[in-house]
Order: sequence, then C-alpha cells, then structure tokens
Amino acid sequence: MRRLCWIAMCAVLAGCPKGKEEAPDAGPVDAGPDVLSEKEPNERPDQALALARDAVVTAALSADPAKADEDWYRLAPGSARAADISVTGIPGGDVVLEVYDRDRNRLGSVNSEGEGKPERFPNLFVEGERFVRVASARKGSGGAYTLTLSYRRPNDGEEREPNDRAVDAHPLALGQTVAAYIGHAGDEDWYRVELPAPEPGTAPVPTEATPPTPAPTPAPTGETPPPPPEGTPPPAEGTNPAPEGTPPSSEGTPPAPPPEGSPSTPPETGGAVAQATDAGLAAPPPVEPPGLALKIELSAIEGVRPELAVLSAAEAPLFSLRGKDGEPLALRNIGVRATDNVVYVVVKSSWVGTGKEAKRAYNATTAYTLTVSLEEAGANAELEPNDELYKATPLPLSGFKEGFLAPKSDVDHYVLRTSEPMLAKVELSGVERLDLILSAVEPPAGDGAQPTVTLKANDGAVKEPERLNNVSCKDTCYFRVEGASRKIDGKWVKDFENPDLPYRITITAVPDNGSEEREPNNTADRGMDIIFGKAVRGTVYPAKDVDYYRLDLSERPVRTPIRATLLGILKVDVGLYLHRVGEDGKLALVQTADRAKGDQPETIRYSAEPGVYVLEVRDSKNRESNFQDPYQLNVEEGE
Repeated sequence: MRRLCWIAMCAVLAGCPKGKEEAPDAGPVDAGPDVLSEKEPNERPDQALALARDAVVTAALSADPAKADEDWYRLAPGSARAADISVTGIPGGDVVLEVYDRDRNRLGSVNSEGEGKPERFPNLFVEGERFVRVASARKGSGGAYTLTLSYRRPNDGEEREPNDRAVDAHPLALGQTVAAYIGHAGDEDWYRVELPAPEPGTAPVPTEATPPTPAPTPAPTGETPPPPPEGTPPPAEGTNPAPEGTPPSSEGTPPAPPPEGSPSTPPETGGAVAQATDAGLAAPPPVEPPGLALKIELSAIEGVRPELAVLSAAEAPLFSLRGKDGEPLALRNIGVRATDNVVYVVVKSSWVGTGKEAKRAYNATTAYTLTVSLEEAGANAELEPNDELYKATPLPLSGFKEGFLAPKSDVDHYVLRTSEPMLAKVELSGVERLDLILSAVEPPAGDGAQPTVTLKANDGAVKEPERLNNVSCKDTCYFRVEGASRKIDGKWVKDFENPDLPYRITITAVPDNGSEEREPNNTADRGMDIIFGKAVRGTVYPAKDVDYYRLDLSERPVRTPIRATLLGILKVDVGLYLHRVGEDGKLALVQTADRAKGDQPETIRYSAEPGVYVLEVRDSKNRESNFQDPYQLNVEEGE
C-alpha cells in the first residue's frame, strides 16, 4: 500500500525518472502557406483580400474591353517583414504589379517582362500594411494567374524597398555595407550618405601663391595715425586696417554667389582679388572649395550592366558611371564638397540595346552589395570626376595628390593656378600593373575643338615613373594622367587599371627668373627668347625632346658675330643646331655642332645677318634622355 502511494506521488509531481526521454513540444506544425482564392469584387483597396501570412492565391483578370479588371490585395503581417511577391504570366496578357502605401499613394510599379511573362517584387518592405494591385497593362486582355507571397524577417544591413526617391533613400553610414537587389527593370536604389561635419574654422585656404595682404604704412615716429571716418566700423580682430588711400568698397551690396559647382572665386577670394588689384599687386589665384574623396565599391550583378550616380542634397549630379555586364565597380576618389552634409548614391540598371530592342536588365535572385567610405588620402586625394579640363583637380604649388586609374578608360586632369610666372616640375610615381602617361595639356582654342597635348612623357614601362621638367605656368596650366595603349589581339586598346594601389603626382613650382628653359618649347614658334650673355639651363627629357631658343637680330644694321656654347650632359650626346627663320616662317639650317660625345661641349661660331634665328638643342641620336642633369646654353656676341 505504501509503495502504491509513492508511485502516485511521483506521477503527480512528475519527479520520477523516466525510462525514455520525451521530445520537447515543437509547437504547432507549419502547415505551409495559406491557399486562397480571390473573391470578387476586389477592385478597390477597401475590398482588398487581406494576406497576413504566406499565401498562394488563385485569381483571374476578366477580359472586358469596356472595363479593365484589377485585383487588390492587402499585405498586413503582424510585424515588420520583407515580402517576396510574384504573379504568374497570363497567356496573351501583360501583367503589371503595383504597390501602394496605407494611404493609397503609389510607391512603385513592376512591369519588367512582356506578354505572357511573370512579374516579381522580391524585397518589398512591409511595416504596418501595404496594398498590391494586379492589373493588365492593356485593356481587353485577361485570364487566370497565381499570386504567391512569402514573408521573412528583414535582415540588418539590407535595403528597404521601395527606395527609388531621395525622400525614401536608405540611410547608409560611411564604411557600412548594404545588400540589395535590382529586382525589376525600373528599380532604382537610393542611398543617403551623411558626410562628416567640417572641423570648426575649416574654410577655403588660399594657395601658397596668394600674395600677403600689404601692411599699412606706419606713421612717422611721434605721430598718431589719422582716425577713421566717423561711423566706420572697427577692423575685425586679427586683421590689418586698409592702407590710407584704399578706395572704399561698395556698401550694402553683397557679392553674388557663383553658380553651384562653378570654379568661380568665392566671395572671400573675390575680396582678396579686389584688394590686391587696388594695391597694384598680382591677383591671387582662385581658392578651391574644400572637398572630400569617397571610395565606392559595388559588387557584380550577374546579367546586369550597373549604372551608379552620386548626387548632391539638391539632387544635382556630381558623378556618374556606367559599368559593364556582370562586372563590379571599384570607384576611387569620388569628389564631393566638404560643405555638403548629405549626398545620395543611386544604383540602377543601364539601358542595353537600341530602339524597340532597348531594355534594362535586372536580377531578382542575386543580391549586390554596396559600400561607401572615405578615402585614406584625405585632402591629398584627387577628386573624381576629373576627366574633363573644367573638372580638373587643383594642385598645390608644392605638394602631391594621390589618384587611382580605374576603370580602364579613366583619365585624370589636374590644374595648377599661379599668380606669377612659375616653372613646375611634375613627377608621376609608378604603380603595379600600370603603364602611365603624364601630359601637359592646353584648353581647346574654340568651340568644338579638343584640348592640345603640348608635352607627353611615356618613357617608362609598367610600374615605372614619368616626369615633366620646367613646365611654364603663367596663370593656369593643366596636366593629364592616363594609361598607355597596348596591342592586344591586333588592336590598340587602353587596358590598364588598378583600383587598389594609387599613383602619386608630385609638383614643385618655383618662380621663373629666366635662367631655366620654359617647356613646352618643342616647336620653333614656342621657342624661348634668349639674350646675349645670359645662360639658360634645360633638360633633354622625355626621350626625343627638342628644345628651341629664339635669338632676334632683326634690328641689327649689320652682321653680328655670335658664339653659342652648349655644355653637355651624361648619357645624352647633345647636339646644337642653328636655324634662320625665313619670311615664310620655315627654318633653314645654317650650322651644326653635334660631333662631341657625352658631357663634352658643343660650340657654334657664326656671322649672322640681320634676322631671326633659332637654336635647337636635342639628342643627336634622338633616342636618349636625362631628367636629372641639365645642359647649359650660352650665347655671346663676338668671336
């Protein structure tokens, strides 16, 4: 009896050991999606069929030419979900799938395929409720279709559709990676990127060539400077008062701001220009607005040719690029203004084909990834786009910029602005996998003309540096960096890129005092004027470099005996050639000196009739160069 009581107590308290472990209760078994049929009428949102769970709905659109049929569905999951919704095609019909918010505002439309083909929205974000409308794109067509809906929990770092407008843009932090789909032909994915706020006091800083503000002329000892006119506000702290006699500025008329993105001088610089001009000084070069460089990485999308754009907060285009089918994009140094708080990055599919065959591909099954971050080079980064001269990245008078050559067709332009004549030495570092070209470029002469390359350095091969010496810059000069062409399968193509390793373009500019050659001087009409008794130094670089010097004796009444001496350099057998300029502008060779070797000098003695002469310096064999060691040319009057 006692044993039976013990057994009963164990059963009540469930404390007795079991002979076999029982599986825990897994809860209700998932019976799969709801299998439903549409119920007419459902032509309005208030008649929509509610879908709170995964569902498969059998439905049909009536083919009534008098009144087009449409079916409405209400997506109402219990919590925020990402919905994958699709409809099968209707034979002979073109189905369109539209999405509306809870207030019946249309958010998007999917009509990627043609007649008889299905449509799909793979990642619709549903928080609260959404309405879906299924209809025929053409009146008078209809038939049976099946709507399939599946919900899933949205993932962190995933776009939330629809996000095809700035106001709906997905927030993307710098350095964060987002996963997304080009889910249908008309899909556009907008991302809102907040930029770091500029440091306090960070304003455009004049370049080194900006002349200092002249100090006021001190009053004689023992005298007090005259007081300012009554009502004149005191100068700002830390500034010098305007010198006596400086004309007053216009009152009450602020300078008009330049158009957005234009290279016009900011108001602060405009004031400096006016002051410098009034003081009789050379005007300082324009101050460039500060910029930030972004690194943008977009993974490949199989079957899709991506198109990426960067827009300002006002949706003004700052950068755009079309990729290639199924290839990733690795964009470096995409320039934005540091004064912008927000920029938008937009990803979509490019048009492929022409005319009626044109289409925009999509991929609703494979997600892409997008990452936007700041470049490590900071203020020393080039700012893309700079493929046109007017978009050129500013260079300092002494310093460097780092850039990337990617994609393969990339061309980078740089601009140097000076307030006085300067000579610039430009060096371009070598980079793995790249054969680079460094050029000096002049703006086009007129409408429709192309920029002119005045100097080109491509002495080095892959990974080797390039240089330009003594480039004359009197106001504004431009430089270009690009990949060299190479022959592949019998065709010359530009096939160099490296989105991982940057090149560095370094510049050193010094005042032009007339003792150095002024490049470009590789044609007679660009020849540098030379005077008796003043030696000029120059370099034979790059290979096949030719330097011309102009000697004007046209005002001399009789013959002038001249002696031109050229001091040689290592590695290069320099030659000296004297030409006379004819009335037609053509050169006539009158004497040569090119028999010496290496660093031995060359000398020309000639009795010159009145006229204009040109001295030519080059490698006598036209194959060597030396960027480091300068030759020296001196022309003297007399035997």
